[in-house]
Amino acid sequence: MDRPHNLGQPVVRAALAAACALALFPSFVLAAEAVAPATRDVSPPGITPPAITGGPLVRVPVPPLPPDPPRWRRFFLPATADAATFTIGVLAVHIAGVASLAPDASCPDADGASWPCGETALFSFRRFLHGRAVECYLAPPAADAKDVTAACRIGAIDLGGWLLTAGWAKPGEGATDAYRSDAAAAECAGIGIWRGAAKPAGCPPATTTAAAN
Repeated sequence: MDRPHNLGQPVVRAALAAACALALFPSFVLAAEAVAPATRDVSPPGITPPAITGGPLVRVPVPPLPPDPPRWRRFFLPATADAATFTIGVLAVHIAGVASLAPDASCPDADGASWPCGETALFSFRRFLHGRAVECYLAPPAADAKDVTAACRIGAIDLGGWLLTAGWAKPGEGATDAYRSDAAAAECAGIGIWRGAAKPAGCPPATTTAAAN
């Protein structure tokens, strides 16, 4: 026999009504039970608790490092390829502002005969380097780079200026006014690859020193 509920409804009837609701609306009951757990503050006494946010955590990617800027980089044991190029492994470094002759190039001398100016220029450049370390101003080459162009030096000696002053190369793309002046002076002096070549019309007259009596 049913006994009265505190609200005047029989207990059996209340249980039957709850069972019917679970059978007819299971998703509603389950959704109501899926409650997010409350956030518990574990801050010690005297410490301001952190702000509680309801949004998802966002993983911020680490920004990439800035590219390494150009600077003087040292190359050891350079192998010469021509009078203005040396190689380090598979990387060829061309001296900026300078154009060299091919190693097998020939030049005419004063008598009209040809001489191996390209080979001589390469030998002179190789002898000047003498296995010393070369510094070049450039950014780090890419891993797959095969050749780069840069200003280079040995100690305080600019290699491009040395080659042009000694007459073992010609001004190349991007040559400075100083480079062109060095090359013109070598051509007028008839040294290096200009040996035996006709002098340009703008060259200053040669000076002679009288012998002392």
